[in-house]
Amino acid sequence: MLNGSPLNGAPLNGALAAGAVPEPEYVVRGVGYRWRLRLMVGGLDMTAQLAGGADGDREEGAAGVGGFDLYIAPGTPVVPTDWLGKAVSLDYLSTTGGITTESRRYTGQIASPVWNPTTRLLSCECSDQVQQRVEAMPIAAIDSLVGGYWSADVFEPTEGRSHWDYAIERLSTRPVSLDCSPTGALRVTSWYAAPTPHFVFGPGTTIYQSLRLDLAPLSSITNRVEIEFSYRYSRLWQRNQQYSWAHPETAGSTGMSGFCWWRGFPSELPNIEMIEDAASANGQTLLAPNYYTLPGTMTDPCNNGVAWINKYTDLLLGASWTGARRWTQTVTETYSLSLATAAGEAEESRIVQRASYSFEIEDEAAEAWTDDPITGGESGASDLHDESRRAAAINVALRAGQTEIIAGHRATLISWDVPTSMAMGVDLTHTLEINSDGVHAVGKCTRIADRFDLGSGSAVTTLTIAVMRGGGSSDPLTLPARLGAGVIGTADSGAGEDLPTQLSGYLLPGYDETMQGFSGNNDAGGGTETFPRRFDAPADEIPITERDENKLTAEQLYRVGIPNDMLEL
Repeated sequence: MLNGSPLNGAPLNGALAAGAVPEPEYVVRGVGYRWRLRLMVGGLDMTAQLAGGADGDREEGAAGVGGFDLYIAPGTPVVPTDWLGKAVSLDYLSTTGGITTESRRYTGQIASPVWNPTTRLLSCECSDQVQQRVEAMPIAAIDSLVGGYWSADVFEPTEGRSHWDYAIERLSTRPVSLDCSPTGALRVTSWYAAPTPHFVFGPGTTIYQSLRLDLAPLSSITNRVEIEFSYRYSRLWQRNQQYSWAHPETAGSTGMSGFCWWRGFPSELPNIEMIEDAASANGQTLLAPNYYTLPGTMTDPCNNGVAWINKYTDLLLGASWTGARRWTQTVTETYSLSLATAAGEAEESRIVQRASYSFEIEDEAAEAWTDDPITGGESGASDLHDESRRAAAINVALRAGQTEIIAGHRATLISWDVPTSMAMGVDLTHTLEINSDGVHAVGKCTRIADRFDLGSGSAVTTLTIAVMRGGGSSDPLTLPARLGAGVIGTADSGAGEDLPTQLSGYLLPGYDETMQGFSGNNDAGGGTETFPRRFDAPADEIPITERDENKLTAEQLYRVGIPNDMLEL
């Protein structure tokens, strides 16, 4: 029975079997109703003091407002400020066929009482205080209520900021609205129409000439969002270069055998300090040095009857070591992300909005990497990136772009007036179908406005739906892979490199200042040129690709499908 117990006194459409599709409620015309209101203010029934009537207006994504006038009898003192914040509820009671049903139309608080001492009317403007109530909620409660996506790199940290603004930021990433139910409960509802309408308004159910159609202008139907997203972080490099040097007169031997070979053909030798200086000149840190030093004083080390006297035990017949360098490189990953409907893919029909996001991972480890002493580590690179932050920020960018496109495709509104008794079960959560006065459309209910006139006996409700149109299919909003992932850099360079030696002396080549390794003089003499005693170890040049800012780019298109709600004129 329309507006009887099955519709308004029990869950909409009654109990349904699991998976069953609910049947729509068909609004019936040609039925007479008697109606009245119940107004509660601060817990007291003040219906009898209503003067003129009342109204209520609840809209998707906005605070519900209402208003009424109360007549205060002479002799009753009035303090308007005492009325501020008083709880208000407005119920509508309808009787037909001897059956009375009721519907809560509005719940809120008095936000602005105005006293007229001449008419003794207290005019009360009301609000359900959505913004203030959300502002008072903790962040965790907002997360639970609103859902959606959020990133401190896209927005701002929550500390010291408006919690309402935070809720709006999360809402911008979902095709939903936050508002209040008729009983004042905060809730989030989807923008999409249900597969089956909850209520159907057929021919003759609308008030004469009340049907209105507001088509969205083309300029407001965004069908493409282009996002430039930049993500910057530091890459920590280490380059290990292996070195080895052995005096050519050791005959490739080590220990006492190599020394004895050298003793037969002595020459100047480098010392440990020269090895350390060679590494330092390259900006390297000396790691794991292995020194083959000249032995100290011995009576007969080579078993030839000749004593050996030496107090310079830091002189070297050979050495091997690792020279390690560290530096940081800036990596910037730039993603050009496009979201588009079918019309947004075609260049001639695009209506584009653009957005830009960027942030940088700042980590003290980048500074410590080059400032702190090198004590070990392998060649290669490691990134000071934060995948969770990158994912959160890109998710916000993609979801916000998708939501903007969806919003642009539901800006066509259809509204009509009906007697309130014929709309008692309708809420902003419902999908409505209108098939009257040459308009056949289906859409999600976006606004319910009640006007009650006690003088004329008129109770009229204006219903508004948003019709979504667009078509096409949607791609999943998967995150693009991180562009800098998997980079390890150049492997150890010059592994096992043997550094050369040049010595002055008879029939030996002349001095070559470009030759690396050790340079010195042969004790045997015989030459006219004196070589400088030095030790140089070459260090590979760091490739530009590993030193300068590394700019990585990628493009990706996401298709956004829009349902085609019924719209026939």
